[in-house]
Amino acid sequence: MAGLNKTNIIAISTIFLASSIAFHSYLSDSSDPSKVLPSEANTQPISNNSSGSVIINASPIALTEPVSRERKTTFSLGKNENLMTVLTNLGFDRKHAAHAVSELRKVYNPKALKQGQELSIEYNAAEGTESAKLKTLNFKTSAGNSIELKYDNDQFTAQKFEVKLLKRLCKVEGHINSSFYSAALKRGVPASIVKDAISALSYDINWQHDPQSGDEFKILFEVFEDEAGNIIKTGDLKFAAFAPQGNWRKIYAFKTASGAGFYNDKGESVIKGLLATPLDPTKMRITSRFGRRTHPILGFSKMHKGIDFGAPIGTPVASAGEGVVIKAGWNGAYGNYVLIKHNNQYSTAYAHLSRINVKVGQRVRQRQNIGSVGTTGRSTGPHLHYEVICNGQQVNPLSVKQLPAIRLNPKELAQFQQVKSQCDTDMQTAAPAAQLASLKMPVSIG
Repeated sequence: MAGLNKTNIIAISTIFLASSIAFHSYLSDSSDPSKVLPSEANTQPISNNSSGSVIINASPIALTEPVSRERKTTFSLGKNENLMTVLTNLGFDRKHAAHAVSELRKVYNPKALKQGQELSIEYNAAEGTESAKLKTLNFKTSAGNSIELKYDNDQFTAQKFEVKLLKRLCKVEGHINSSFYSAALKRGVPASIVKDAISALSYDINWQHDPQSGDEFKILFEVFEDEAGNIIKTGDLKFAAFAPQGNWRKIYAFKTASGAGFYNDKGESVIKGLLATPLDPTKMRITSRFGRRTHPILGFSKMHKGIDFGAPIGTPVASAGEGVVIKAGWNGAYGNYVLIKHNNQYSTAYAHLSRINVKVGQRVRQRQNIGSVGTTGRSTGPHLHYEVICNGQQVNPLSVKQLPAIRLNPKELAQFQQVKSQCDTDMQTAAPAAQLASLKMPVSIG
């Protein structure tokens, strides 16, 4: 020991102490497999350099990677939501969100975003006192445009791109339970197409009287898709058929030099002298039919010279046919009243209106809005009292039979037969609506 200097004695003592600690730790933890020996933990040995100094070699400590703030999400606008509420709900401060909406307005009106609109957003999430920041916002519109909003270098940039759309035909076939309208919607037909079909078929079908559970229907219509197969917008109704009590009524879309319209399978225009019902069939019900009844207010038996259609106040009332307004104003028990003369034989009357939108002497076209459902005059509740007057006498509107007003000329009829044949073929080959209904469909316009 005399040959050892003070430095070497300290080094040896340090090594001995470290070895003792390691050995004691081994004895204490050898029964616990979860414990790791120093050698197993990549601990480097203690060494002595040429100068006699003690060196302990240690492995560097691994640092945890910082959590990324980047987020990417796709979702649909909810009820009563707009872009401002979406961004603030994601953690954007109101100033940043307002700037985003303001920049977007340069290429697209944010108010046109509707419930169900699909939006894709990339952003940096809020952290601590720092609010979220937008990176990109993308969505598609029913007009066939793609909208992109970017935020980079503290600046927003909005752009509109035209999307290439592909037209496809889509069909639906089924049976009704309670109504044609609800049955078609459940099978994936857009509401606008169903309403067009109801309107075109309404010259031959009374939607409050004719349909029965189990009746069959068919519809063929257009949709427009982007290259990824997403439905961007709905096109035109091409064909519709309904079989009340097994009697098929079919209409085909066809365009002549005078304009587009619908024709039956014989090539006759579906437009007739008078509509069977002057209200949207999906928003009404028959509450009182033509004939003798006990008056709900007067309490005695009295002839009811029209049909009452129950509907909410404000429901639009359409002219049953082209004609000239003879009366428009207050008419005693009828309340607000409109009388339209269609020809030398027929006139129609509309009573209890809450609003009148025409004037005496005004010429109106078929389906033109002439007023709104109300409960004025002698009335127990909101409804339209509708009369058909033939040669000065009220007749049952459901009994009025009219022939088609327009026939195609021989050349047009030949062209129509080709269109009809193609529609019949397309009904066999088009994709079912249920397949297209499963695809996500943007709903915004513009």
